[in-house]
Amino acid sequence: MNPEPFSFQYPITDFDLTKLPVDPTLLRENPAMLVSAVQTYYQESFRKLGGVANIAVKDGIVSVSWLPKAGDAAQQVFEHALTLLRQGDYKSAEPLLRSLIARDPNHADALFNLGMMLSDQRKLSEATDLLTRFVSLVPDSSNGWTALGVAESRNGNVEAAKNALSQALEIDPRNAYALRNLGALLVKESPEEALPILAQAARLMPQDQAAQYGHAQCLLELGRTDEADPIFVKAIELSPLSDIAELARTARTSIAHESMRSAVGGGARPDAVMYCLDGLQKFRDLGDTKTRAIVFEIAMLGRSGLNINDSTKKYTLRSLPGSFSGLQLVSLMYTGMQLIDPSADAGIDLSKEYAAAKGLLEQKSLE
Repeated sequence: MNPEPFSFQYPITDFDLTKLPVDPTLLRENPAMLVSAVQTYYQESFRKLGGVANIAVKDGIVSVSWLPKAGDAAQQVFEHALTLLRQGDYKSAEPLLRSLIARDPNHADALFNLGMMLSDQRKLSEATDLLTRFVSLVPDSSNGWTALGVAESRNGNVEAAKNALSQALEIDPRNAYALRNLGALLVKESPEEALPILAQAARLMPQDQAAQYGHAQCLLELGRTDEADPIFVKAIELSPLSDIAELARTARTSIAHESMRSAVGGGARPDAVMYCLDGLQKFRDLGDTKTRAIVFEIAMLGRSGLNINDSTKKYTLRSLPGSFSGLQLVSLMYTGMQLIDPSADAGIDLSKEYAAAKGLLEQKSLE
Protein backbone atom coordinates (compact mmCIF):
# COMPACT_ATOMS: atom_id res chain seq x y z
CA MET A 1 0.00 0.00 0.00
CA ASN A 2 1.32 3.40 -0.98
CA PRO A 3 1.78 5.86 1.90
CA GLU A 4 -0.77 8.64 2.32
CA PRO A 5 0.45 12.26 2.30
CA PHE A 6 0.28 14.41 5.38
CA SER A 7 -1.37 17.75 4.54
CA PHE A 8 -2.58 20.88 6.29
CA GLN A 9 -3.45 24.50 5.50
CA TYR A 10 -3.61 27.79 7.36
CA PRO A 11 -3.57 31.57 6.65
CA ILE A 12 -0.06 32.94 6.19
CA THR A 13 -1.00 35.74 8.60
CA ASP A 14 -1.06 33.09 11.35
CA PHE A 15 2.58 32.17 10.76
CA ASP A 16 4.92 33.12 13.62
CA LEU A 17 7.47 35.31 11.87
CA THR A 18 9.88 35.07 14.80
CA LYS A 19 10.70 31.56 13.57
CA LEU A 20 12.38 33.01 10.50
CA PRO A 21 15.96 34.38 10.31
CA VAL A 22 14.72 37.64 8.74
CA ASP A 23 13.40 40.77 10.41
CA PRO A 24 9.57 40.43 10.67
CA THR A 25 9.00 44.03 9.62
CA LEU A 26 10.98 43.48 6.42
CA LEU A 27 8.99 40.32 5.66
CA ARG A 28 5.66 42.09 6.15
CA GLU A 29 6.75 44.78 3.72
CA ASN A 30 7.92 42.25 1.12
CA PRO A 31 5.23 39.59 0.39
CA ALA A 32 7.42 37.70 -2.10
CA MET A 33 10.23 37.39 0.45
CA LEU A 34 7.72 36.25 3.09
CA VAL A 35 6.37 33.50 0.82
CA SER A 36 9.89 32.32 0.01
CA ALA A 37 10.91 32.32 3.69
CA VAL A 38 7.85 30.28 4.73
CA GLN A 39 8.42 27.76 1.96
CA THR A 40 12.07 27.40 2.96
CA TYR A 41 11.09 26.98 6.59
CA TYR A 42 8.85 24.00 5.86
CA GLN A 43 11.23 22.49 3.34
CA GLU A 44 13.91 22.46 6.05
CA SER A 45 11.43 21.19 8.64
CA PHE A 46 10.50 18.14 6.58
CA ARG A 47 13.87 17.60 4.93
CA LYS A 48 15.15 15.59 7.92
CA LEU A 49 12.21 13.22 7.55
CA GLY A 50 13.00 12.34 3.93
CA GLY A 51 10.24 11.87 1.40
CA VAL A 52 8.84 14.73 -0.64
CA ALA A 53 7.41 17.97 0.72
CA ASN A 54 5.36 20.44 -1.30
CA ILE A 55 4.72 23.87 0.11
CA ALA A 56 2.56 26.36 -1.73
CA VAL A 57 1.26 29.80 -0.82
CA LYS A 58 -1.71 31.08 -2.76
CA ASP A 59 -4.25 33.78 -1.93
CA GLY A 60 -2.75 34.12 1.52
CA ILE A 61 -3.11 30.41 2.36
CA VAL A 62 -0.13 28.19 3.17
CA SER A 63 -0.62 24.61 1.96
CA VAL A 64 1.79 21.96 3.16
CA SER A 65 1.83 18.39 1.90
CA TRP A 66 4.43 15.82 2.84
CA LEU A 67 4.69 12.34 1.35
CA PRO A 68 7.00 9.97 3.22
CA LYS A 69 9.03 7.28 1.53
CA ALA A 70 7.13 4.67 3.52
CA GLY A 71 5.02 4.26 6.63
CA ASP A 72 2.40 6.33 8.41
CA ALA A 73 2.99 9.99 7.61
CA ALA A 74 1.00 11.33 10.58
CA GLN A 75 2.90 9.11 13.01
CA GLN A 76 6.24 10.22 11.59
CA VAL A 77 5.20 13.88 11.88
CA PHE A 78 4.21 13.29 15.50
CA GLU A 79 7.51 11.59 16.31
CA HIS A 80 9.36 14.49 14.67
CA ALA A 81 7.35 16.95 16.78
CA LEU A 82 8.32 15.01 19.92
CA THR A 83 11.99 15.20 18.93
CA LEU A 84 11.66 18.97 18.53
CA LEU A 85 9.99 19.24 21.95
CA ARG A 86 12.81 17.29 23.59
CA GLN A 87 15.27 19.69 21.96
CA GLY A 88 13.32 22.65 23.36
CA ASP A 89 12.33 23.82 19.88
CA TYR A 90 8.73 24.65 20.77
CA LYS A 91 8.24 27.02 17.86
CA SER A 92 8.96 24.31 15.32
CA ALA A 93 6.97 21.63 17.15
CA GLU A 94 3.84 23.72 17.66
CA PRO A 95 2.60 23.94 14.02
CA LEU A 96 3.15 20.21 13.57
CA LEU A 97 1.12 19.37 16.69
CA ARG A 98 -1.60 21.82 15.69
CA SER A 99 -1.76 20.32 12.20
CA LEU A 100 -2.18 16.84 13.70
CA ILE A 101 -5.09 18.09 15.83
CA ALA A 102 -6.63 19.92 12.87
CA ARG A 103 -6.60 16.66 10.91
CA ASP A 104 -7.83 14.62 13.89
CA PRO A 105 -9.40 16.53 16.82
CA ASN A 106 -9.13 13.35 18.90
CA HIS A 107 -5.38 12.87 18.40
CA ALA A 108 -4.74 12.25 22.09
CA ASP A 109 -0.93 12.33 21.99
CA ALA A 110 -0.92 15.66 20.14
CA LEU A 111 -3.47 17.14 22.57
CA PHE A 112 -1.38 16.05 25.55
CA ASN A 113 1.96 17.30 24.26
CA LEU A 114 0.64 20.59 22.90
CA GLY A 115 -1.24 21.16 26.17
CA MET A 116 1.92 20.50 28.20
CA MET A 117 3.96 22.80 25.96
CA LEU A 118 1.46 25.65 26.21
CA SER A 119 1.25 25.18 29.97
CA ASP A 120 5.03 25.59 30.23
CA GLN A 121 4.72 28.74 28.11
CA ARG A 122 1.99 30.05 30.48
CA LYS A 123 -0.63 30.00 27.68
CA LEU A 124 -2.90 28.55 30.30
CA SER A 125 -6.42 28.98 28.98
CA GLU A 126 -5.71 26.98 25.83
CA ALA A 127 -3.51 24.54 27.75
CA THR A 128 -6.30 23.61 30.16
CA ASP A 129 -8.74 23.25 27.25
CA LEU A 130 -6.44 20.86 25.39
CA LEU A 131 -5.61 18.83 28.51
CA THR A 132 -9.29 18.62 29.47
CA ARG A 133 -9.98 17.21 26.02
CA PHE A 134 -7.12 14.75 26.52
CA VAL A 135 -8.40 13.35 29.85
CA SER A 136 -11.90 13.03 28.37
CA LEU A 137 -10.35 10.78 25.72
CA VAL A 138 -7.94 8.97 28.09
CA PRO A 139 -9.59 9.19 31.52
CA ASP A 140 -7.25 6.61 33.06
CA SER A 141 -4.10 8.66 32.36
CA SER A 142 -2.57 9.69 35.67
CA ASN A 143 -0.02 11.83 33.85
CA GLY A 144 -2.81 13.57 31.90
CA TRP A 145 -4.67 14.50 35.09
CA THR A 146 -1.39 15.66 36.62
CA ALA A 147 -0.64 17.90 33.64
CA LEU A 148 -4.16 19.33 33.83
CA GLY A 149 -3.75 19.94 37.56
CA VAL A 150 -0.47 21.78 37.02
CA ALA A 151 -2.02 23.97 34.29
CA GLU A 152 -5.05 24.77 36.48
CA SER A 153 -2.73 25.62 39.39
CA ARG A 154 -0.65 27.92 37.21
CA ASN A 155 -3.89 29.57 36.09
CA GLY A 156 -4.91 30.23 39.70
CA ASN A 157 -7.74 27.68 39.72
CA VAL A 158 -6.75 26.00 42.98
CA GLU A 159 -9.84 23.81 43.52
CA ALA A 160 -9.82 22.58 39.92
CA ALA A 161 -6.11 21.85 40.29
CA LYS A 162 -6.60 19.88 43.52
CA ASN A 163 -9.43 17.88 41.96
CA ALA A 164 -7.33 16.99 38.91
CA LEU A 165 -4.30 16.03 40.98
CA SER A 166 -6.43 13.95 43.35
CA GLN A 167 -7.85 12.15 40.32
CA ALA A 168 -4.31 11.46 39.12
CA LEU A 169 -3.48 9.88 42.49
CA GLU A 170 -6.63 7.76 42.49
CA ILE A 171 -5.35 6.23 39.26
CA ASP A 172 -1.70 5.98 40.41
CA PRO A 173 -1.07 6.65 44.12
CA ARG A 174 2.70 6.66 43.44
CA ASN A 175 2.63 9.40 40.80
CA ALA A 176 5.39 11.50 42.33
CA TYR A 177 4.70 14.62 40.29
CA ALA A 178 1.03 14.57 41.27
CA LEU A 179 2.06 14.14 44.92
CA ARG A 180 4.56 17.00 44.72
CA ASN A 181 2.11 19.41 43.13
CA LEU A 182 -0.87 18.48 45.30
CA GLY A 183 1.30 18.84 48.41
CA ALA A 184 2.44 22.28 47.26
CA LEU A 185 -1.20 23.39 47.01
CA LEU A 186 -2.24 21.90 50.34
CA VAL A 187 0.71 23.28 52.33
CA LYS A 188 -0.72 26.79 52.05
CA GLU A 189 -3.93 25.71 53.78
CA SER A 190 -2.92 22.77 55.96
CA PRO A 191 0.77 21.87 56.39
CA GLU A 192 -0.29 18.88 58.52
CA GLU A 193 -2.31 17.44 55.61
CA ALA A 194 0.40 18.29 53.08
CA LEU A 195 3.33 16.79 55.00
CA PRO A 196 2.78 13.04 54.32
CA ILE A 197 2.09 13.81 50.65
CA LEU A 198 5.26 15.88 50.25
CA ALA A 199 7.31 13.37 52.24
CA GLN A 200 6.20 10.60 49.88
CA ALA A 201 7.03 12.73 46.82
CA ALA A 202 10.51 13.38 48.24
CA ARG A 203 11.04 9.66 48.88
CA LEU A 204 9.94 8.73 45.36
CA MET A 205 12.09 11.46 43.77
CA PRO A 206 15.29 11.74 45.84
CA GLN A 207 17.05 13.63 43.04
CA ASP A 208 14.22 16.09 42.38
CA GLN A 209 15.15 19.45 43.88
CA ALA A 210 11.60 20.81 43.97
CA ALA A 211 10.35 17.71 45.82
CA GLN A 212 13.10 17.99 48.45
CA TYR A 213 12.53 21.72 48.90
CA GLY A 214 8.76 21.27 49.20
CA HIS A 215 9.19 18.63 51.89
CA ALA A 216 11.65 20.80 53.84
CA GLN A 217 9.48 23.91 53.53
CA CYS A 218 6.47 22.04 54.88
CA LEU A 219 8.50 20.86 57.88
CA LEU A 220 9.59 24.46 58.42
CA GLU A 221 5.95 25.63 58.34
CA LEU A 222 5.25 23.11 61.10
CA GLY A 223 8.16 24.39 63.19
CA ARG A 224 10.20 21.19 62.74
CA THR A 225 13.37 23.06 61.89
CA ASP A 226 15.82 20.35 62.98
CA GLU A 227 14.28 18.00 60.40
CA ALA A 228 13.91 20.68 57.72
CA ASP A 229 17.49 21.98 57.70
CA PRO A 230 19.30 18.85 56.40
CA ILE A 231 16.68 18.47 53.66
CA PHE A 232 17.27 22.09 52.61
CA VAL A 233 20.97 21.21 52.44
CA LYS A 234 20.20 18.27 50.17
CA ALA A 235 18.05 20.48 47.93
CA ILE A 236 20.89 22.97 47.55
CA GLU A 237 23.41 20.24 46.71
CA LEU A 238 21.20 18.89 43.92
CA SER A 239 21.49 22.12 41.89
CA PRO A 240 23.44 24.86 43.72
CA LEU A 241 22.84 27.62 41.15
CA SER A 242 19.07 27.27 40.77
CA ASP A 243 16.35 29.59 42.05
CA ILE A 244 15.18 26.81 44.37
CA ALA A 245 18.67 26.61 45.86
CA GLU A 246 18.49 30.33 46.65
CA LEU A 247 15.15 29.84 48.39
CA ALA A 248 16.63 26.96 50.37
CA ARG A 249 19.61 29.10 51.41
CA THR A 250 17.27 31.84 52.59
CA ALA A 251 15.30 29.32 54.60
CA ARG A 252 18.47 27.92 56.17
CA THR A 253 19.59 31.42 57.14
CA SER A 254 16.22 32.02 58.77
CA ILE A 255 16.52 28.75 60.70
CA ALA A 256 20.05 29.57 61.86
CA HIS A 257 19.07 33.09 62.88
CA GLU A 258 16.09 31.85 64.87
CA SER A 259 18.25 29.26 66.60
CA MET A 260 20.96 31.80 67.36
CA ARG A 261 18.50 34.26 68.87
CA SER A 262 16.66 31.64 70.91
CA ALA A 263 19.96 30.60 72.49
CA VAL A 264 20.24 34.01 74.14
CA GLY A 265 16.57 34.74 74.72
CA GLY A 266 16.38 37.16 71.82
CA GLY A 267 19.24 39.36 72.96
CA ALA A 268 22.69 39.95 71.53
CA ARG A 269 25.08 37.00 71.45
CA PRO A 270 28.30 37.88 73.28
CA ASP A 271 30.45 35.75 70.95
CA ALA A 272 29.01 37.47 67.88
CA VAL A 273 29.60 40.86 69.51
CA MET A 274 33.27 40.00 69.93
CA TYR A 275 33.50 38.74 66.34
CA CYS A 276 32.00 42.00 65.08
CA LEU A 277 34.43 43.96 67.25
CA ASP A 278 37.30 41.94 65.82
CA GLY A 279 36.00 42.70 62.35
CA LEU A 280 35.82 46.43 63.03
CA GLN A 281 39.41 46.43 64.17
CA LYS A 282 40.65 44.24 61.31
CA PHE A 283 38.88 46.11 58.54
CA ARG A 284 40.00 49.49 59.90
CA ASP A 285 43.59 48.37 59.36
CA LEU A 286 43.08 46.44 56.11
CA GLY A 287 41.29 49.14 54.15
CA ASP A 288 38.33 49.12 51.76
CA THR A 289 39.73 46.97 48.93
CA LYS A 290 40.86 44.14 51.19
CA THR A 291 37.62 44.35 53.17
CA ARG A 292 35.58 43.92 49.98
CA ALA A 293 37.64 40.87 49.02
CA ILE A 294 37.07 39.21 52.40
CA VAL A 295 33.34 39.99 52.41
CA PHE A 296 32.94 38.62 48.88
CA GLU A 297 34.81 35.40 49.71
CA ILE A 298 32.71 34.80 52.82
CA ALA A 299 29.52 35.47 50.86
CA MET A 300 30.53 32.91 48.21
CA LEU A 301 31.49 30.39 50.89
CA GLY A 302 28.14 30.99 52.53
CA ARG A 303 26.35 29.80 49.39
CA SER A 304 27.43 26.29 50.34
CA GLY A 305 26.15 26.81 53.87
CA LEU A 306 27.78 28.09 57.03
CA ASN A 307 26.73 26.47 60.28
CA ILE A 308 26.53 29.44 62.65
CA ASN A 309 25.47 27.28 65.59
CA ASP A 310 28.60 25.14 65.54
CA SER A 311 31.52 26.75 67.39
CA THR A 312 34.10 24.55 65.64
CA LYS A 313 36.64 26.60 63.70
CA LYS A 314 36.51 24.53 60.52
CA TYR A 315 36.47 27.21 57.79
CA THR A 316 39.39 28.93 56.10
CA LEU A 317 39.71 31.86 53.69
CA ARG A 318 42.22 32.67 51.00
CA SER A 319 41.94 36.38 51.75
CA LEU A 320 42.44 36.15 55.53
CA PRO A 321 44.70 33.82 57.54
CA GLY A 322 43.40 31.61 60.31
CA SER A 323 40.53 29.21 60.96
CA PHE A 324 37.02 30.42 61.66
CA SER A 325 33.67 29.20 62.94
CA GLY A 326 30.53 29.79 60.89
CA LEU A 327 29.26 32.50 63.22
CA GLN A 328 32.65 34.19 63.18
CA LEU A 329 32.65 34.39 59.38
CA VAL A 330 29.06 35.62 59.22
CA SER A 331 29.85 38.27 61.82
CA LEU A 332 32.89 39.41 59.81
CA MET A 333 30.80 39.54 56.63
CA TYR A 334 28.04 41.53 58.34
CA THR A 335 30.56 43.96 59.78
CA GLY A 336 32.32 44.41 56.46
CA MET A 337 29.04 45.02 54.64
CA GLN A 338 28.04 47.62 57.22
CA LEU A 339 31.30 49.45 56.56
CA ILE A 340 31.07 49.16 52.76
CA ASP A 341 27.33 49.58 52.18
CA PRO A 342 24.99 49.66 55.20
CA SER A 343 21.94 49.31 52.90
CA ALA A 344 23.10 45.94 51.54
CA ASP A 345 21.28 42.79 52.65
CA ALA A 346 23.63 40.49 54.51
CA GLY A 347 21.01 37.77 54.74
CA ILE A 348 21.10 37.76 58.55
CA ASP A 349 20.38 40.38 61.18
CA LEU A 350 23.33 41.00 63.49
CA SER A 351 22.42 44.63 64.11
CA LYS A 352 22.31 44.15 67.89
CA GLU A 353 25.75 42.55 67.94
CA TYR A 354 27.18 45.14 65.54
CA ALA A 355 25.82 48.06 67.58
CA ALA A 356 27.26 46.57 70.76
CA ALA A 357 30.64 46.06 69.05
CA LYS A 358 30.69 49.67 67.84
CA GLY A 359 29.94 50.81 71.36
CA LEU A 360 32.83 48.77 72.74
CA LEU A 361 35.18 50.13 70.10
CA GLU A 362 34.20 53.72 70.87
CA GLN A 363 34.66 53.04 74.57
CA LYS A 364 38.16 51.66 73.94
CA SER A 365 39.08 54.71 71.91
CA LEU A 366 38.15 56.95 74.87
CA GLU A 367 40.28 55.01 77.35
